[in-house]
Amino acid sequence: MVEIKNKIIDFIKKTGILDKIKYHSFIFYFLSKINEKPCKFKININTKCLVLSQYPGAETKGLGGLIAQYPKNFEILCFTNGSNMLKEFDAIKSASIKKQQFSDVMKSLRVKGFKIFDIDNETLKNHYSTFRKIDISEADYIFIPNAFDNKNDTLALLNHFKNLLQEKEYNPNLKIIMYESDFALCAPNYLIDISSIIETKKRMLEIYYPKEEYQNYTNKILGLNAFRAHFSNYDFCESFMGFTYEEFNKISLLNPTSNH
Repeated sequence: MVEIKNKIIDFIKKTGILDKIKYHSFIFYFLSKINEKPCKFKININTKCLVLSQYPGAETKGLGGLIAQYPKNFEILCFTNGSNMLKEFDAIKSASIKKQQFSDVMKSLRVKGFKIFDIDNETLKNHYSTFRKIDISEADYIFIPNAFDNKNDTLALLNHFKNLLQEKEYNPNLKIIMYESDFALCAPNYLIDISSIIETKKRMLEIYYPKEEYQNYTNKILGLNAFRAHFSNYDFCESFMGFTYEEFNKISLLNPTSNH
């Protein structure tokens, strides 16, 4: 295992790409901590989970199965309205459809709480004043999108969150959990079995991505869940990377600013 990790690190160094995308400390820190087998992710009856989603549907792609199993433990906040997600419609119509889809999915699961903000896609970086109003003080787990997505709204969300942690009170035992939305995680260290709930997750995804419009997109997402189950005896799993506050603070591509 050590030899394989060293070869991966040597290869990454030779590409020179790290100097361009500033992922060096993030990659090497977590490659050095890869376990042979991820730990099972656990939620108990009193666990309070807060999900931060960068667009409608990201939360379902990344942890729809987990949410479906524990809906009363979750509060879900979506920070953009999907205004540019449906190319066949103008921004207002696209946002209206995506907001309704988000609401339909959340209501179907009966999650504890949910909200979607009326912020246009690609503009989240300008809305820290809205972001800073959220309460993170009681959350045991806060779920955030994969930093490797490297998209404007994803990075804006993560930078806003990093600023929020510096300004607001949070649970001293807080665990920050990164989920897979647009790109796979490089070194997941947690997994959860979603085999018994996979049809529910499929129905959730099909609200966002109807069969006739997106063809096999849902199956591709579920294919990643099947691949993640390779680490276990399950059929389908969702995988995560778990961070302490100190570990999250070391991610170099996130640069909180002093002016919001």
